[in-house]
Amino acid sequence: MRGMLRAELMRVRSRSAFWGMLVVLLVASAGLVIAAWDDTRPPSDAAVAEAHLDLDDALASWEDEQDWWTAECEDAEDPWFESVDCDTFGRPVLEQFLPYRDGLAEVVDSRFAPIGGLLVLGLLIMGTSLVAADFASGAMATWLTFQPRRARVVGSRLLAASMATVPLALTVLTAAALGMAGVVAWNGAPQEGGQAVAALAAYGWRAVVAALWGVVLGTGLAFTFRHSAAVTGVVVWWVAAVETALPTILPTSRGVTLVTNLRAWTEGGTTYVTETCRLDAAKNEVCDVVEHVVSQAQGGLVMLGVAAVAVGLGLLAFRLRDVG
Repeated sequence: MRGMLRAELMRVRSRSAFWGMLVVLLVASAGLVIAAWDDTRPPSDAAVAEAHLDLDDALASWEDEQDWWTAECEDAEDPWFESVDCDTFGRPVLEQFLPYRDGLAEVVDSRFAPIGGLLVLGLLIMGTSLVAADFASGAMATWLTFQPRRARVVGSRLLAASMATVPLALTVLTAAALGMAGVVAWNGAPQEGGQAVAALAAYGWRAVVAALWGVVLGTGLAFTFRHSAAVTGVVVWWVAAVETALPTILPTSRGVTLVTNLRAWTEGGTTYVTETCRLDAAKNEVCDVVEHVVSQAQGGLVMLGVAAVAVGLGLLAFRLRDVG
């Protein structure tokens, strides 16, 4: 098994699907870094000039009401007011009128978190390609002449693809994290170091697990259907029928869709809302919005179950069908 695994790892490293997907994912993460730069860039000169005009108007209004603000401060019972200079309490400052800029922690939530979904899509495609290409070229039949035990072939492919996924995912995540931290520092946006680092670590390890899930799912589907086009058709059908149409017809089914559970895993939990309608005493329809919580644990269990089914079907199909 070790010899097979070493051979599979060498084959993965030499395949254009691996290196091409790495480049594609790095380019996609660069797009998110650019979006982070746009979220954190300093205000333009025109925005600063307009903020100064608004500040002048606000200062004039504050000066007219300064006695009232001072009295409110002096009469307040909250201990916080003991450290406040009541003569300047309520005085407007320029920052109140400048456009809001995200800090690093907010950039991580809005721009770094989606990388998990990109990794799943990219690694699903890579896992499918690594196996389907061997069926299309006839290399799988040649491989079976050296190792006729098909379960070992499937196992070695899964292990090799998974081991190659980890450095790929870490490279993409590290590049994105450094890029986002760099643009935040360059633009002088709030750093929020401890909170941002904790969020990066939490999103990062969950994204790596999601990437592993994607490559295992792609590998299992490739062994099941053998052709990349067939896997693509199944995925497109699933997205259209189950992920899109079914929640529209039956809103409560959103909690079992892969998109919702994948988001719950990568984001540490998520929610979705449904409407419950009834007739009141006057026979008028009244609708209540109900929020449903999907935990990270549920998301992980659903992903694990789907991966197990895909690999099981792939192994079954590979063992029963001829390879020619």
